[in-house]
Amino acid sequence: MSAKSQMCLAFWLACTASLMSTGLTTALASDEMPLPPAAYASLPSNDKINETSTTGSLPSSNQLNSNQLGARTLSGFASLVAQGSITLRASAPTNCLPGNLREVVADVASKFGSVSVESTHRSSGRNWRAGGARQSLHLSCRAIDFRVRTRARGVMAYLRGRSEVGGLKVYGNGIIHIDNGSRRSW
Repeated sequence: MSAKSQMCLAFWLACTASLMSTGLTTALASDEMPLPPAAYASLPSNDKINETSTTGSLPSSNQLNSNQLGARTLSGFASLVAQGSITLRASAPTNCLPGNLREVVADVASKFGSVSVESTHRSSGRNWRAGGARQSLHLSCRAIDFRVRTRARGVMAYLRGRSEVGGLKVYGNGIIHIDNGSRRSW
């Protein structure tokens, strides 16, 4: 077991012991206290912790001219999630998705309105229960199922023009599937 795994296990055990001693586990089990929504984050490695390209830190305003400032403000997928334009299901992690698919979803949200991400990575059992294909790109976190609250026809036309989108399908329930596999529809 790696040192990082050992630290995580030790932290988990300490938290569990602390919760048991305070009786908080009983409150959680009885649904008396609401649980906070899931949040996903990827932490940079220690050797990249101070690089602005990794942390997303912006240089001070005196280092940028006004043209650069507009181009360097927070944008994209994470910003739209923070604003609520993109909502995520707790069971749909996005940190494993290729960045180009996240940006396609961000562009859809910017052009067509709010997006609800319904499914991303699936275990083989969950994929089978969802009726997914045996070789589904959801298994390797290379596919996104999402819903847009507008007519799907315009969204589909837009997605067909995006080179990042391989597989493209709109289901009868309004959910749109995109992935970064080969160009296809079924």
